[in-house]
Amino acid sequence: MAMRLVLFRHGEAGRATRDFERCLTGRGVSDVRKMACTIDSYLSGATAYYSPYLRAKQTCHEIQRNTELKSSHTQPLITPEDDPLAVIDWLSTLSENDGDSTLLLVTHQPLVSRLISLLVNGHEQGFYPMATASVTILEADVWGLGLAHVVTVIHAADLE
Repeated sequence: MAMRLVLFRHGEAGRATRDFERCLTGRGVSDVRKMACTIDSYLSGATAYYSPYLRAKQTCHEIQRNTELKSSHTQPLITPEDDPLAVIDWLSTLSENDGDSTLLLVTHQPLVSRLISLLVNGHEQGFYPMATASVTILEADVWGLGLAHVVTVIHAADLE
């Protein structure tokens, strides 16, 4: 059975002294809400993981308010500069042990584009732009290099 991975870049964030403290703007909250409602059918029963950065946590909470997620958890491996290969290793252990067919990752650039490229193309040369509140949905039988295919890509700007 194919597994689904919903990669959701956090909503637009304002400024802060430290990057991990940046909060969603009003537009960021609105864009996340619109996107969550648009992809609700993909997220029903999903297990969510979000970066410990405040804007990712706020994004996940806004998604939870508008969808039927199974659960949500902080995942320190999915911050902006983390290694996408470590994320793939982690995903492969989840698919072996958890059996959840849909996972939601609320994360950041540049990690999210690098991760998509590795999962779909097997290398980091793919071009997968992800503006704030954008979503890419992948499916695969197992999570590994070059084994996934893109189901859909939706940008918040497409919903206006």
